[in-house]
Amino acid sequence: MAGQTTKRPAYAVVSERIRDKILSGELRPGERLAPEAELIAEHGYGRSTIREAIRSLSSENLVYTTRGVTGGTFISTPSVGRISAQMETGVALMAAAETVSVDQLMDVRQLTEVPAAGKAAYHRNAAQLAELKAAIFDPSDAATYVRNQEFHLVILQAADNPLLELVTAPVFRVLSSRFARDKAPQDFWTCVDEDHRLILEAIEAQDSMAAMILMRRHLDHLGDAYMAMDLLRGHRDM
Repeated sequence: MAGQTTKRPAYAVVSERIRDKILSGELRPGERLAPEAELIAEHGYGRSTIREAIRSLSSENLVYTTRGVTGGTFISTPSVGRISAQMETGVALMAAAETVSVDQLMDVRQLTEVPAAGKAAYHRNAAQLAELKAAIFDPSDAATYVRNQEFHLVILQAADNPLLELVTAPVFRVLSSRFARDKAPQDFWTCVDEDHRLILEAIEAQDSMAAMILMRRHLDHLGDAYMAMDLLRGHRDM
């Protein structure tokens, strides 16, 4: 009937209550959730409802359950990699449905990777610098695509702010995988290689301003190439 509200399942009510406690910090990462009997008494629902609520929270990676004498249900510790993977799925679906454009995806990269390059120049350590050098590639090498990803991801990690990596990496991976199938021309990878070498020099010299300028120019190059490849694919599909 019009205007009639749908009653929420009992397990959803319980899972939302527990979720709110997790997000508010009342329940901390690593903390054990109350035993099943206590949850039944606290929420006023039966065993099956409580168990379904726990399964729902587990599917969201908010809790995990272990067995044995010291087992139980515990609040998950946040992982940048896990959250990033979940975000990547959402961004990929939006890109596939054309809810977001290539221009919009590149806007996000400009807003995050340019300052990340500057911060990486300031914060980078010897190990991260070595990783960046290892990610420099021969444009004719078959591993070019993988090395390109590694270069950008190491810069995000070297920026010393996990939120930059969390927000940017999913967008970066979606763009990269989307255009990898189009087999970018050789001159594209030659340009990428030249840009990467200049960015590496700036980061090694700990020149934050130069690193940001060079990253902005590099992303401009990528944006132009991505748009051209997208247009070409559109013509092929016609």
